[in-house]
Amino acid sequence: MTTRPIRGNPGRPSGAGKDQVRSDLLHAARGHFLSRDFKAVSVKQIAESAGVNGAMVNYYFGSKQGLYLAMVDGMLSEVEANLRAPGPGTKINLADFSDSYCQLLVQNPWWPNFIVREVLFSEGEIREAVIRKFSDVMGALLIEYAKQEIADGHFRSDLDPRLTIISFISMTIFPFLARPVMEKVFQLEFNESTAGHIAAHNIRVFMHGVAARKHSGEET
Repeated sequence: MTTRPIRGNPGRPSGAGKDQVRSDLLHAARGHFLSRDFKAVSVKQIAESAGVNGAMVNYYFGSKQGLYLAMVDGMLSEVEANLRAPGPGTKINLADFSDSYCQLLVQNPWWPNFIVREVLFSEGEIREAVIRKFSDVMGALLIEYAKQEIADGHFRSDLDPRLTIISFISMTIFPFLARPVMEKVFQLEFNESTAGHIAAHNIRVFMHGVAARKHSGEET
């Protein structure tokens, strides 16, 4: 983890510098939480990597936990932006979301392992906060999408919307979660092009499996 020299004035920044300091702290937090869990990372380490006084963490985020959750919010905001329908009367485009999320995962390879580590193998307030944010952003919107597609007759009526979305998310995340295996066993080079191919493939497989059955007499 690269450490920047501490910037001159340890006091509160003003103007454009405030946004830059906040951004630097979030960037530094991502770097540290990539390889270590919440308890193993100190405010001092994050601040030194961002090149600011440690008091800036409390000033901007209230605490290390506040910084941590702001970092998670930033990631989930990127996801949410691609889950929201573009306007009234329009629907979520699952293909666009799949491509966007796969691109996010290839650009932030630490994210799937972060979720596994902090949600499955941790406990307490941090875990509950991450689950709540993930549920509010991704879970709820995707489940509503599945319910609507079933109601419109585009997906089979016998599908459980929750399990349908679990299957879709599993298809999306697993290649990135098991990236070392994918690279060595299946000779995949993880880049933006590969992420696009994975997203498109998943949509084809997923939509084929959930497409409404055609009425007898129609072409199959």
